[in-house]
Amino acid sequence: MSGIKRTATDALWSTYVRMRDKWTCQRCKKQYDPDHAGGLHCSHYFGRSNYAVRFDEDNTQALCHGCHSYLTKNPHDHREHMMERLGSDKYDQLVKRKNTALKSGKKKYYLSKEFRLIIKEKIGELDE
Repeated sequence: MSGIKRTATDALWSTYVRMRDKWTCQRCKKQYDPDHAGGLHCSHYFGRSNYAVRFDEDNTQALCHGCHSYLTKNPHDHREHMMERLGSDKYDQLVKRKNTALKSGKKKYYLSKEFRLIIKEKIGELDE
């Protein structure tokens, strides 16, 4: 686990991603009970320190502890997994977004109550 501070936005995004992925590891397909999903992580392909893709839907997925640990230690396999998941065009677009400088004020926005409300709306849409 990195030493990057986990914000309220990170916690909400994590919930959103795990709900979006139906509480299922996107690699091994192990399913979790939402009330006992401590072993299911919101994994970032490009780390959370890169705000350009920290809250990017293509950069995040639900992974169990075992798969998250394995893919972190095996970058070639991690890249292959992401290529399978996204396809080459979407993968290339994600890399481009990762390498694009964050616009002024965007980091502050991502940490704002306003952005958290947008995530809550997305969560609400999943509940419907």
